[in-house]
Amino acid sequence: MHPRTDRGRRRQDRESEARAVRGTRNTARMGDRAVTRRRIALLLTALIAASGVIPVLLLAIFGLRILGDRGERASQEALEAIAAQAAARIATYIAQQREMLRAIGTAVADESDAVRRLADIALDAPSLGKLRLLSADTPQREVPRMLDRDRIAAALRGTEVASETYIAELSPAMDVCVPSGKPGRAVCATLDLLELQRQVQRIRVGEQGYALAFDRSGHLVAAGSGSMRAAVLSGEPVAESPFASALVKGTPAPARLRNGEGRDLIAGWASLPDLGWSIAVEQPADEALRGARTALHFLAFGAALTLLISIAVGYMLARRMLTALELEERFKTAGRIAVGVTHDLGHRLIVLQQIEQLAAMNDADYLPRIRESIGAEVGTLRRFVSDFSDLTREAKPAEFLPIELNAFAESVRAGGQGYAKEANIGIDVQRAPSDLWVRGDRYLLERAALNLMRNAIEASEPGSAVRLRVGRAEHDALFTVEDQGGGIAPERIATLFDSFSSTKRTGAHVGMGLPNVRRIVAAHGGRITVKSIPGNGSTFTLSLPLSGDQSSSPSAPATMP
Repeated sequence: MHPRTDRGRRRQDRESEARAVRGTRNTARMGDRAVTRRRIALLLTALIAASGVIPVLLLAIFGLRILGDRGERASQEALEAIAAQAAARIATYIAQQREMLRAIGTAVADESDAVRRLADIALDAPSLGKLRLLSADTPQREVPRMLDRDRIAAALRGTEVASETYIAELSPAMDVCVPSGKPGRAVCATLDLLELQRQVQRIRVGEQGYALAFDRSGHLVAAGSGSMRAAVLSGEPVAESPFASALVKGTPAPARLRNGEGRDLIAGWASLPDLGWSIAVEQPADEALRGARTALHFLAFGAALTLLISIAVGYMLARRMLTALELEERFKTAGRIAVGVTHDLGHRLIVLQQIEQLAAMNDADYLPRIRESIGAEVGTLRRFVSDFSDLTREAKPAEFLPIELNAFAESVRAGGQGYAKEANIGIDVQRAPSDLWVRGDRYLLERAALNLMRNAIEASEPGSAVRLRVGRAEHDALFTVEDQGGGIAPERIATLFDSFSSTKRTGAHVGMGLPNVRRIVAAHGGRITVKSIPGNGSTFTLSLPLSGDQSSSPSAPATMP
C-alpha cells in the first residue's frame, strides 16, 4: 500500500478524533443524557413557550372563537333584517289586496247590477281573481270552496275572513271575504299569490341566499330557491316547515340548520302575525361566513407568525446566552483543572526532586529505593494520563462487541491485582450462576470498572478485601464493586458524580474519575448507583442492558444480595 495513503488515513482518523473531542467539549450533562447547546436552547425555548407563549396562544384561540361566533351572529342578524323587510313587503301587498277588495265591496253595495260590475272589475284587477257577491241566498256552488259555512256566516255578519292557501291553476291562491256596504252581504275574491312568488323570488342574498314564505300550517307558499319551488305546488313539507309552524306559535326558529339537501345554512326569520305566516331568509354558511373566516385566517396567520417569530427570537437569545455561559464555564473548568493538575503534578515534582537529591549522592545503597520510587511515580503519572485520555474517547454503539460479565470480572481483578497487592487488599469475585452477555466497548467498560475498584482499594483498610459481584435484575446485568472502608458521608452522595469534586489529593485525582464512569455507563445505555453507610463501606453498581435473547427471556431473580 502506498505510504501517502496510510498517512492520509491516519490524518482522517486524527481529524475524526478531534471532532469527537470538540463534540465532547460542546456537550453538557443533564442526568445521564448528553445534552447539546442546541437541545438546551430548544428546552429553554419550550419552557418560555409553556410559561408565556402558550397562555397567549390559548387567549388567541378563544379570541378567534369569539370573533367567529360574533361573525356568525352578525350574519344571522343581517338575514333577520332582510326577512323582516320581506315580511313587511308581503304584509303590505296582502293588505293592499284586501283594501282594494273592501273598496270594491263598498262601491257595488247599492248597485242593482253588482254582479256584472264585479265581473268588469275582475278584468281590471286580475290579482283579485274571481269576484263574488255573497248573501244568505247564494247557492253553495257559488261559495268559495276553501271557506266553510262558519267562515261564510262570519263574513255575512260583517267579519273579514280568509282561507288557508291552496293551489289553483298551478299557482298559490287564497280565498278572502270582506263585508259589503249592506248588511247580510259580503264580497269574496280568490287572491292570486303569483305576485307574492315574484316578490320572494326577487330577494337575493349574496350569490346563493334566498327567501321562503310559509303559511300557518308550515306549507311553502313561495320559494326563492329553484330546487324548492316544486314543494310549493305539491304541498309537501320541507326541512324548514316544522320551524315555520312553530314560529307562528311563539317558538323561536333556529339560526343554524340543514336543508333537505343536507347543506349547512344560516337563517333569519320573521313572522306575519295577522296572516299567521312566516318568512325565512337563508344563506349557505360557507358563503355567509366567508368574510369572517377570511379575517380569522389572516388573524390566525398573524398570530402563528408572531408566535414563530417569538420562538425564533427566544431560541436565538437562548443560544447566545448558553454560548456565553459555556464560555464562562470553560474558563472555570480550565481553572479547576489547572488547580487540580498543579496540585497533583506539584506533589509528583516534590517526590521527583527528592529522588533527584538521593541520586545526586551517588550512594549505591539508595539505588533500590530510587528505582522503587521512580517506578511508583511513573505508574501514578501513567494513571494520571490514562484518566485524561479516557475523557476524549467516545463510545460508538456501532462498534460494540459482546462481553461476558463473569469473564469480564476476572479480567478486572487481574488488572487491579498489582495495585491491590501493594495496598495489602484482597480481591474476591462472585460470579453469576450463568453467563451474562452485554454489548459494549470493552476498553471503556474495563477502565470504568478499574476506576471503581481502585477507589474501593484506596478506601479499604489493609488486610480487608474488595468484592466484585456479577448478577442479574430483570433485563439488566449487574456489576458491583463493594468495599469495607469507612463509607461515604450522606451529604457527599448527591455530588459524588460531579466533575472536579474529588476530596483525594494524595495522588492523580482531579475529580474526573466517577463522572467519567457515569459518562461511560450512560453511553452504553446503563446507569450507576451507589449505596453507602458510614463505617460499613460502599457499594457501586453498574447496570447494563442484557444483549440478545437474554433481555427478552423471563426475568431471573437478582443474584445480588
